[in-house]
Order: sequence, then C-alpha cells, then structure tokens
Amino acid sequence: MRKITNIRVGKFKKAIGVLSGTSVDAVDIVLAGIKGSGNSLKVDVIDYAEYKIPQAVRKFVLETSAAGKGTVDDVCRLNFLLGNLYASKINKFLQDRKIRNSEIDFIGSHGQTIHHLPAGEKKFGYSVKSTLQVGDPSVIANQTGILTVGDFRTADVAAGGGGAPLVPYLDYILFRSGSADRILLNIGGISNITYLKKNCSLKDVIAFDTGPGNMMIDYLASKYFGRSYDKDCRIAKRGKVSAELVYAILKKDGYYDSKPPKSTGRELYGKEFVESVLKKFPKIRKEEAVATFTFYTAFTIIENIKKFVRPRGKFELLVSGGGSKNNVILDYLKTEFREAAVKELDYKGINSSNKEAVLFAVLANETLNGAPSNVTSVTGANKNVILGKICPV
Repeated sequence: MRKITNIRVGKFKKAIGVLSGTSVDAVDIVLAGIKGSGNSLKVDVIDYAEYKIPQAVRKFVLETSAAGKGTVDDVCRLNFLLGNLYASKINKFLQDRKIRNSEIDFIGSHGQTIHHLPAGEKKFGYSVKSTLQVGDPSVIANQTGILTVGDFRTADVAAGGGGAPLVPYLDYILFRSGSADRILLNIGGISNITYLKKNCSLKDVIAFDTGPGNMMIDYLASKYFGRSYDKDCRIAKRGKVSAELVYAILKKDGYYDSKPPKSTGRELYGKEFVESVLKKFPKIRKEEAVATFTFYTAFTIIENIKKFVRPRGKFELLVSGGGSKNNVILDYLKTEFREAAVKELDYKGINSSNKEAVLFAVLANETLNGAPSNVTSVTGANKNVILGKICPV
C-alpha cells in the first residue's frame, strides 16, 4: 500500500480528477499537477479528455435515479458498474498518453449522484438529510492501482449541511480577485453560481444551485429529436418562447425562488417534472417547447442572481459547463446584465469543460492534507469538515 504520508509531503503531485455529471453524457478526466494546500494551492492542468458514456449505461443510470423507480438491486449493481467504468476510462487515459499508473499520486472521484435530498425530514425520531453518489472509490482504487478519494458530499451532510455545491471552495481558492467582483456560473445538468466579491474572505462567499441547467433541455432534445442535446441551439432558435408554458413551469417549480443555502438535482428537474407540465400542452410545437425550457433555464439563473446576489455596477460573469456553449442562454444573460463582462471561463488551463474535474482533484488533495474544504456559508453545515473517503490500494 502506498503510504498516504508520502503523498502529503510531495511538493508537486500528479493527480487525476474524474466525474460524470448530472447529464450523464460523459466521463470527464483531468490530469493535473498540484502543489500546496488551501490558500497556497497551485494547480496546473496537464491534460483533459472526455469519454462518452454508452447509451445503455446512461439509460440505466437515469432509470435508477428516477424517484420511486430504482430498486436496491439496481443501486447496488450501479455502484460497482460505474466504479469499473471510471477505472477503465482512467486506465485508457493514462495508457493513451504512455503514463504509468504508478506515476499518479492519487485520484479524486465525485461519482454519480443518483439521489440528493438535502432538505431533510423526520424519520423515526431523527432529522435526516441524505445524498447518494455511486461509483465506489474502492473499486476505482483497486482497478487502477492508484489511491482514490471519493464520496465528497457525505461529510458535509453529516455536519448538517446540504452537501452541495462543492465548487465554491475551488472558486474561492483560484478565482477571487482584488480588483473585480466575480460570479462563476456553471451550467451542467443543474446550474450553480458562486459570488466572489472583491477582496472577499471565505465566509463571505455566496453560492448555491439556481435551478435547472441543461437537464430539461437535453431531455426534450432526446424525446422529440433523438439527440443527446440541442447542438448549437439549432432547435431552440427555430422556436418561440410560450408565455403560457413559462407560467405553467413557474407554477410547478417551488425551488428557483427559495432562499439559499439550497441545492437540487435530477430528483426535482427530471423527466417527471417536464412531463407533468407538458401534459397540459398537448399541441405545443416541439421547437417551441425546447425554446421555452431554454428560456426558463436562463430566467432562473437571472432571477437568482438579481434576488440573492444583487451585484452592483460592473462585474465579471465567468461561465463553465456544457451550457457555456448555449448561445441562447448566454445572450439572455448578456441582455439582462449589461454591466457584466459575460464570457466563457478560461484561466490558466482551467476552462469551461475541465473545471469540475479539476475540482475533484483539488478536493482529494485537501483531504489528503487533512484540510477542511466545505464552505459552511454555502452548504449550511454547522462546522468545517474534511470531505471524502480515502481508499488505499
């Protein structure tokens, strides 16, 4: 077994960050060089790749994640299936680059969220918040021969937090500025923002999930057109926004205007949400539906920024995630926030595609250094905690 202490003392570590996001479209893998911890942390992106998830596997994930649909048998199988999938893609990533697995110090893996219930409820006398990510890190460690850190959300939930979002720690360490207010917006399956006021401290950070990202748009692109997503917004651009449908979505959605701290996921904005609204509009044009749900995603982002962040004057709005390629959403943002410099994230090798994978390499580094990396002002946790579980080889 490689000693954890040997990894900690290394001045420059090679780390892998891996995840499959809410959209379940690809396994994202980044190779990063990491030095230091906390405010002294330095990250260099060495390489990055995406590996498409087989459609049958994606379907299995989505079916298992659907509220009331996944069986305990399927959850159990999926935990090991995805662990093996991640490990095989990591091995391929390294083999293709002629890098020996022994050259990698550690892996940080988020896994796949299949259910997230951060609001909490009373069960048998206990107040229970819960979250579940599958793709067991022990499987990854043993299939790659590399120490793996995973299951990052659980510790924050155990400390009374919502377990999400996790990205504000990375945002604060790498992107805070002494000269500009910044909002970092990630549009994945779900959209989330981090607000970094000029010269802010960690306790000043504001961050939360705003609501839907690509999730509902991707579902409609698949349902109506057999596409995994609306490439270049070709579908949305052919449709008009339906005010009636917007109002129906607003009536259904009890999350977007709720106060932070808050986080959400597929359990709210999945297939069931979309279908429950659309059943009242049986004659709506397919393009009109896609255009309207695209508008709604932008609307929830805009409303959350205006209501809960309230930036004043000029600020930078740095966009990452798959939705950073959605020009319709970006145009809505530019129109609403004329004082902002709205642009796709590109900072020292960290870009809109690889940022989340970098996050999990960084969180694993902090775990191995014994450093807490949850942001209590964001998650609502009652204390700072060390995130993740260490799975040695």
